[in-house]
Amino acid sequence: MLDLLIIGAGPAGANLARLIGNDKKNKYKTAIIDKRALDTLAVQRKIKSCGGLLSPDAQAMLAELGLSLPASIMDSPQFFKVRTIDFDNQIERDYKRLYYNIDRELFDRFLYQLIPDSIEKISDAVVNSITKKEDHWDVCYHKSNTHFTISTRCIIAADGANSFTRRKICEPSHKANYFSIQNRFKSSQSLPYFVGIFDSDVTDYYSWLIQKKDSIILGTALPLTEEQPHLKFELLKQKVNAYLGMNLDGESAVEGAFIERTQSPSLLCFKHFTKTVDGKTLPLALIGEAAGATSPTSAEGISYALKTSLLFYKSLQSSGFSNYHMILSKYDRSCATIRHNIALKMLKSPGMYHKTVRGLVMQSGISAIKSEKGLFHKRKVLFKI
Repeated sequence: MLDLLIIGAGPAGANLARLIGNDKKNKYKTAIIDKRALDTLAVQRKIKSCGGLLSPDAQAMLAELGLSLPASIMDSPQFFKVRTIDFDNQIERDYKRLYYNIDRELFDRFLYQLIPDSIEKISDAVVNSITKKEDHWDVCYHKSNTHFTISTRCIIAADGANSFTRRKICEPSHKANYFSIQNRFKSSQSLPYFVGIFDSDVTDYYSWLIQKKDSIILGTALPLTEEQPHLKFELLKQKVNAYLGMNLDGESAVEGAFIERTQSPSLLCFKHFTKTVDGKTLPLALIGEAAGATSPTSAEGISYALKTSLLFYKSLQSSGFSNYHMILSKYDRSCATIRHNIALKMLKSPGMYHKTVRGLVMQSGISAIKSEKGLFHKRKVLFKI
């Protein structure tokens, strides 16, 4: 019988497992499970669509955790500015912002390798079902065409925006509301900045263009209600090719992922208790994107993944062993800082996603590195907007 089972070994789950496993006073029998074969040497490219940029907030969390990144996971070039293109208002601006350009797959593997052997690691395993028992959870998964069942007193959901765990346990059911499409093109062109694109003909969220060594990735976030996602992506590609004079065509690697676009801080869910037949309650903690913790302005989630995993670990440290009500309640209260942070970012959201307001902000040149007036006029010969 486990005390804790972490479902999902992304940044949130892997960091929590690392923290628990490195605690010399740790009393919790813990395991972590993930569908990817993270324990193999060969990198298996999955379809998760992620720009692979570490924001300043994520960098600050790595510093707080005392983690440094090996050179092997860094991509090139490194970015010191964001080039923002607004097709709706025909405005372009540059903004100073430092991102770490990383290989997201290698970053996840780096964090996974930091998990000590005191934590049971189950990789290349898909969770099929979660069943409540009298005083524990039974989690069924299959690995290598064989079915297994593992019992645990508490589950920590760290399985992403469209969390299987949250959908199966929490009521009402919760699902992601956006998804991303990202294509990776071989290219010799140089793109020494992160490009953010706003175009309501494509999406009511945003799109991006990022160089990764000898490749360039083009991506966009679309509502799950979008009926013609591939046509929207093709429109984006045509506009980018014409406006920037690029040639993003031919064969490409296609990637995708669910996104939680936070609609309200009240929809964040960090704890849940499920009642059994005899009136007992079974605990579920949610961390990272599974809790809905992502930036409503950029969909950035790594900083929140690291933060929520740290907050849950601190709640474990300061609470009585196996007193899961106390642990989860303390964790939920500590997440008030995250609710507040997301609420503040939601106040900023109209300045980015309301077409008229965004136009006024960009025309004002607030925080811009330099004025880019006239760029759209000059580029109309390339693409009629």
